Amino acid sequence: MGETVSSNSVLDLLRTHYPAQYYGLPSADGAKLASALDVWNAMSGTGQEKSIMGLPAASSLVPLTAVQFGRMADATDVGIDPNAANALLYPDRYYARYDTTSAQPAGITGWFDTWRLSGTENLPAAADMLPLTDAQWVSRMTGPQGVENHALVDYTPPAPVVPLKDQATSELSWIASQASLASAMGEGFTDAMKAFVKAVQAIANGTDVSSTTLPERPEAVMS
Repeated sequence: MGETVSSNSVLDLLRTHYPAQYYGLPSADGAKLASALDVWNAMSGTGQEKSIMGLPAASSLVPLTAVQFGRMADATDVGIDPNAANALLYPDRYYARYDTTSAQPAGITGWFDTWRLSGTENLPAAADMLPLTDAQWVSRMTGPQGVENHALVDYTPPAPVVPLKDQATSELSWIASQASLASAMGEGFTDAMKAFVKAVQAIANGTDVSSTTLPERPEAVMS
């Protein structure tokens, strides 16, 4: 009688030849994954039974982690890294883009499901973005968020910087209101106020290009 091969023996054999359990099958051009497979359980990435007969050798497939395989169900465009053998271009799928050169916390400038984009040519490399968990991806729009020390944090955007010349122009409006008030009261500006007016005018009209802040308003405006 022939030797009976147990299911455990078959599984051991599979594990020997396919040690990662989960694999991605490259497309014909090798640029993307055509499908994903749980080799040990003969199951596709969408949860359907899948024959493993005729499966290519593990060396020609892309090994996947359990998390990556679990994220494959609705993925449509999973890129393969052209510079790394058998690796995904964006292994974490969900990413937040931010300015890696700015002070932290740095505000998020984009959220990306990289496995559902038809093209990623304009995206930074995976190493230059923050990978996100499934929970972080789901809650990404609950409020302003930023990146600090490679972690997602609450973020308050800094107040916009108003150019000094624009500040001076705005200050001239206040000066005009004070001049109208002084005229209505039959009074004039103090010497300190007159000096203040000249200084602000010089900044507003571009004569003064060396100042970095507006002068302080004088305590006594009218005399």
